[in-house]
Amino acid sequence: MAGPSVFNTAYAGLQAAQAGLLVTSQNIAGASVEGYTRRDASAIINRLAPHTASATGMGFSPEGFIRDYSRLLENQRLSQQGRYAFSDALVQTTATLDKLVADESNSIATVISEFFDAAGQMVGDATSPAYRANLTHKADMVSQRIVGLSDILSRVDSDARTALEATLSQANTYTEQLSKINAQIMTGSAQKGGLGPAPEYLDERDRILMALQRLVGGETMINADQTATHYMNGIPLVEADVANRFNLVNTEGNIDNLRITFTTFRQSSMGTRELLKNQTTPGVSTDMISGGQAGAYIKLVRDFLPDINRRLDAVAIGLVKTVNEISPNPIFGFQVQTSHLVTNTQTDEFLKEIPTVTSASGIFQIRDRLNPDDPTFQAGLVSLRAANFVAVAPTNADDWAIDGNQAHRIEALRAHFSDPVADIVSQVGSQIATWSNNRAADKSVMEILNTRREEISGVNLDEEAANMVKFQQLYAASSKIIQTGNEMFQTLLSMLS
Repeated sequence: MAGPSVFNTAYAGLQAAQAGLLVTSQNIAGASVEGYTRRDASAIINRLAPHTASATGMGFSPEGFIRDYSRLLENQRLSQQGRYAFSDALVQTTATLDKLVADESNSIATVISEFFDAAGQMVGDATSPAYRANLTHKADMVSQRIVGLSDILSRVDSDARTALEATLSQANTYTEQLSKINAQIMTGSAQKGGLGPAPEYLDERDRILMALQRLVGGETMINADQTATHYMNGIPLVEADVANRFNLVNTEGNIDNLRITFTTFRQSSMGTRELLKNQTTPGVSTDMISGGQAGAYIKLVRDFLPDINRRLDAVAIGLVKTVNEISPNPIFGFQVQTSHLVTNTQTDEFLKEIPTVTSASGIFQIRDRLNPDDPTFQAGLVSLRAANFVAVAPTNADDWAIDGNQAHRIEALRAHFSDPVADIVSQVGSQIATWSNNRAADKSVMEILNTRREEISGVNLDEEAANMVKFQQLYAASSKIIQTGNEMFQTLLSMLS
């Protein structure tokens, strides 16, 4: 019985060599493909080794291809991808604002301090044309800095809203792709008789999941049938072959009007997949999106930028309230929505609602009254925006009616504004610095996880080249055994005949 055993062993070796050559060629071809997972040929023993006279040989045969893959590591990568994309988007979107605040030459604190310095110069000689012209110039500089900072905040807000729309649109594309991959995975598993879906489907599934984490964050669960379910704060974004979509009702104004449109795929009688959309789903809070790029844009638009704007608006309102009530000539004002210039805090529309400011705490009280979520909110103050802040000081020195005592009282207001202005700078700087530190840490962890994945699932071309030689030699050796056995068998037949 030695002959059949030799042939069986050689044939098994031939099968193993063919499988090894095939999987090695796949690995080499997939080395340049993002997200490709290295394959191995899974072999099973199909005969026992000859330990007794009753045993008739040994051998093994390839069962299929498996991926060198760690589910735990992939879960860590998915979670970290969402965190890194979140912190990176925050830093990238606020880069211009960070640069402006860090530039001392363009600092709002500097120009406001110089304005009060100019008022202090007039204490000794309020009639000096040079001093009066300087006060007008410094008032203009204050207006330019406040409006300029407001404009930067507005541009960051606009950029974040535009990016949010694009991000959610991309996410909608990926959710549909994931649902289709899930359907292919389920179909492939059924057709292969429980051996599992094709590795190509699983690689594509993981690539899409990484893209979704980068865009919107969320939580992912890999099911027993290898399909993926992606949740957003407990709401399934993709489940089996059902994909939900983000329907942006409005990104202008209140972005909490985001809605989820439930989208399903139905198998038609013709075998094609029909896309059905139900757009009657009630709105959901943007709190459900707390990670990825979309989460970063929502945080900026909903939390960070409104807070900084309120702080800046409060400083502008405080300047109008305090300075104009001292100076006989209005120095600052607002161009309100009705296109009227308002400067008189006692009689003009909106300005009459400004509370009295006797210290820095008065500026902070104005800030709180601009917050719709605060119990002291005053809707009338909302029309007084830093974007509409203007300097109206006389351009002709002879038109000034200010005296030295009034100039001294204006200069004394410096203490009212030093803390609120420093608060704006520190709030912007410290928050962006925190995001930058988080991004550096998140990037470092992401790189470590990617390195570990490469060690487990990545393709080493040198190793694959060695495998190619090994399997070629195994194939040649197995072929030689079969050829030699065949020659021996033919010789034996000729001898018997």
